[in-house]
Amino acid sequence: VIGFGELLPKGEYQLVNDILNTEEEELSAKAGDKVVAFEDEAAIDTVLGVDIFPIVHVKTKEKIYVSLEDIK
Repeated sequence: VIGFGELLPKGEYQLVNDILNTEEEELSAKAGDKVVAFEDEAAIDTVLGVDIFPIVHVKTKEKIYVSLEDIK
């Protein structure tokens, strides 16, 4: 696990899971895509005990939301 405490350290990560855009129900990012945290990010929510972090998808420049299990 990358992060510890309540922060995702700033840096570049790679997705290990596909990320679904819940509003349009289409893939917004695929496993293997690069994502970037431009600063240390605090969790914005917790779902079923899992912290959720905002991160920027490099290819689309869109903000997506991931858990620590989605990135490496």
